[in-house]
Amino acid sequence: EASITLREDDFDIDVRYPRLGQAAVDDDLARWAAHIVAAFRQGLVEPGTGGEPVNGTPDLNAHHFVNELKVTYDVTRASARAATVTFSIWTYTGGAHGNLDIITLSYDMASGARLAPEDIFADTEVALTLLASYCYDALAETLGDDRAEDMLRSGTSPDADNYASLALTPEGVRVHFPPYQVAPWSSGPQQVDVPLGVLIDAGPRLELWGVTR
Repeated sequence: EASITLREDDFDIDVRYPRLGQAAVDDDLARWAAHIVAAFRQGLVEPGTGGEPVNGTPDLNAHHFVNELKVTYDVTRASARAATVTFSIWTYTGGAHGNLDIITLSYDMASGARLAPEDIFADTEVALTLLASYCYDALAETLGDDRAEDMLRSGTSPDADNYASLALTPEGVRVHFPPYQVAPWSSGPQQVDVPLGVLIDAGPRLELWGVTR
């Protein structure tokens, strides 16, 4: 594991990321982590982040808080050939509560290349359609009383942005949905495990799952 830890009076940054032992992958992960930190720090110096001086005069009534960036991760491996790092990114810059985002980075461990959807599925449009149908049905059942139909329909529609956080697992793919995408904040983040067999019509690149034809 590697980390970037920075603490000052007005911010607390703790970003963790793995080292997977493949040079190109490890370099990409290190660049990604550095970019997350740089973007967060840049956001703190831009207007509108709260508590900053107005016309050079500090607001003595402003409640002081510490801006936070906390990044943790989980690694899943579909096979020896493919790995996904799932990052949970917690930020707090004021307000009633912080924000949680989930970002996945998948890699071909043989080449070190980061995998885009078109590297995983021969037909990404079909993949989106299959994912949308399966995820809607699964979440409609698991959310129970927390189900908000409009959010669920919109958040699981076959739009690429809705399925940007895919993790490859030995059984298929895991779809991560951050808070507010498919359910209210109080329901927390959601995830759906989709079996590989459900996605066969999309032409998944089976060697990523260790399947030989």
